[in-house]
Amino acid sequence: MIAFYLPGGIPIYAFSLLLALGVFFGMVWVVWQLSDKEASRNMEAGIWTLLGALVGSRMVFVAFNWPYFQDHPWESLQVYLGGLSWPGALAGGLLVLALYAGVNHHPFEELADALVPLLVCLSVSAWLGCWLDGCAYGAAVSNWWGVPSSDEWGQVVSRSPVQLIGALFTLGLFWSSERAVRRGNFKSGTLACLGVLNLSLISFGLSFLRVDPVLSWRGLHLDAWAALAFAGLGLIALLTIYSRKKGKA
Repeated sequence: MIAFYLPGGIPIYAFSLLLALGVFFGMVWVVWQLSDKEASRNMEAGIWTLLGALVGSRMVFVAFNWPYFQDHPWESLQVYLGGLSWPGALAGGLLVLALYAGVNHHPFEELADALVPLLVCLSVSAWLGCWLDGCAYGAAVSNWWGVPSSDEWGQVVSRSPVQLIGALFTLGLFWSSERAVRRGNFKSGTLACLGVLNLSLISFGLSFLRVDPVLSWRGLHLDAWAALAFAGLGLIALLTIYSRKKGKA
């Protein structure tokens, strides 16, 4: 879906626009009310993490659509044409953030916690972008709770509000997690682990409501398998953090 055209007839797509807004508000949230030193550190870490997320998301999308890109190799670099993968984005972002933390001798857990608002804003904007762009949509319904939503062919009908549920659940779970972490005596890294867990569980649960054509294996969408893998990673990381704390006590 094209949101508007720039001078010269350059199209600006709704999905890209919403992701850009997610990046903007996420980065503002990340540096809000911090000292110049902390804000600079978080901003730099956020930029590198976003770069890793972009590269990772595109690489995974190209890999799973290799028969097409094998015949059109240059299109693999044309990200603006569309085609991103959230598991690739999360994996690439975490990997680059870990490398950034190691090279600059910053605590990885603290940086990961600091960038959770960026993860939340990007997740919400991606769900809303999918609603406008015809991806990750639900089945057609005639109930009162259906919302107008298009498919990849542009056909708009009343559908289960999968994307809106994803956006609202993302905000709700982050709000509750963030409040719990702020009120309790939790160790660094807790909020980041909960963020990964929340994102993964939402994606896994909503995969059963999606009817868009996606690759599957053993009866589950590949996105659902990736969500389970990241949920396991988040849980293991959380257990590691607190087992390490217990060992030091």
